[in-house]
Amino acid sequence: MTAGLATLARAVDQLHKRTVADPLAYWTPTAPQLEFLRDPSHMRLARAGNQVGKTTMGLVDCIYRCLGAHPFQPVRPAPIEAWIIVESWESSLSVQSKLWALLPKDALVEDTLYIQGKGFKGRHPLVRFRNGSIIRVRTSNQGSLALAGSTIDFCMLDEPPPEAIYNEIVPRVLRNHGRIIFTLTPVGAPLGWLRKLVEDGRVKDFVFPLTVENTTPIGSRPLMTAEQIEAFSESVLPQQRAQRVFGDWESLWTEGRVFRMFDPARHVKPEVPVGEALIGVGIDHGTEVGAQVGVLVAMVRDAGEGHPRFWVLDQVQTDGQTTPDQDARMLLDMLRRAGLGWETVDLWVGDRRVYGRKNGSLKSNAMLMSAMERALRLPTGSLPFRIKTAYKPAGSVFEGIRILSAAMLRGDFFIHPRCKRLADDIQRWDGREASENKHSIDALRYTLELVTRRLHNPTVLRLG
Repeated sequence: MTAGLATLARAVDQLHKRTVADPLAYWTPTAPQLEFLRDPSHMRLARAGNQVGKTTMGLVDCIYRCLGAHPFQPVRPAPIEAWIIVESWESSLSVQSKLWALLPKDALVEDTLYIQGKGFKGRHPLVRFRNGSIIRVRTSNQGSLALAGSTIDFCMLDEPPPEAIYNEIVPRVLRNHGRIIFTLTPVGAPLGWLRKLVEDGRVKDFVFPLTVENTTPIGSRPLMTAEQIEAFSESVLPQQRAQRVFGDWESLWTEGRVFRMFDPARHVKPEVPVGEALIGVGIDHGTEVGAQVGVLVAMVRDAGEGHPRFWVLDQVQTDGQTTPDQDARMLLDMLRRAGLGWETVDLWVGDRRVYGRKNGSLKSNAMLMSAMERALRLPTGSLPFRIKTAYKPAGSVFEGIRILSAAMLRGDFFIHPRCKRLADDIQRWDGREASENKHSIDALRYTLELVTRRLHNPTVLRLG
């Protein structure tokens, strides 16, 4: 019996090692992935809902072409040069992780180094194959000029790219009669130009909605159940449900309550985290009534299954007619009410500066930092922290609200009862940019950079 178990253990270990060394040998596509990989069109679009595996199908296609051996269609012999273009460095790290998990390690040059959480070695991520093929991972926010002057054989554009990037890529790829593929969910950027290319027949369009069938590897069990898909659909913002679930070009949603999953009885509680937590302060500047807002948030980055958990500990909100010195004192008082000091805050994030047209007032992060130095009686320019300007790429509003909505649905979001105004705004906001209920939600969203940018380490706090 013991000998049999030992033999089985060795067999499992060997299988695991082979799977890590050559993942593609054990990878099974879903029906949509197989359909996409078999198509020989020069330009293809995988327009899909979330969780359908569109990025994976694009990476698999890229790797096969770099190997010079594609099991689903004829390809040119290696070596080739392939590019993978993503929106930002943060999204690049996610794609690099998936790429590393799929790469056949024996096909790479010996000095290929991948570091979890940091990506491939070097300032510009680069994967080299023994046969001479290379994969470069680039970001679209490097600008179109960074792409000029290159001739490549294959390009994968993951998530909606700017039209300028596409216009730079086309001559670089088609000069060698290469291939361009798009793998995206149509949110976060204007895509009228890409839709026209599809309608004109220049890009072949594959649409894969999020269904049980479309997430089932051929001959295997489903990766998602109908219940899980329904739960995901409920967690998605109504403004984006058609795109994120069905891969539609646009949403048919009309204005209505955004945070439908928020329940005061469930989410408004005087709870605080115990042990390690990240502390963030989000600030929305304003000169109108209720527009100057500060929100104090504690967050546990991984509260189970990789999901974050949030506690809104306090908020301050004024009529916008305050001075920077008054704003600074209110923010510091907010920290004291929670039993915290300014030195315990991991991240301060403030909105871009605003100018009051009616009263000539100005609010900015720089002015607020100077006011904090005065309040703390510190010399000018010696504040040991800085208020970062909020990072606002295309789609950041919806992405932030998606994170909050999912946390609410899981029961990982709590608001202290003293944050009555924020609780009211969450229940009333209808998605309008000009809504008076949006200011406190914006301040709350800014603290999500604790999750989305991942540049901070938790500290042990005693909150209560």
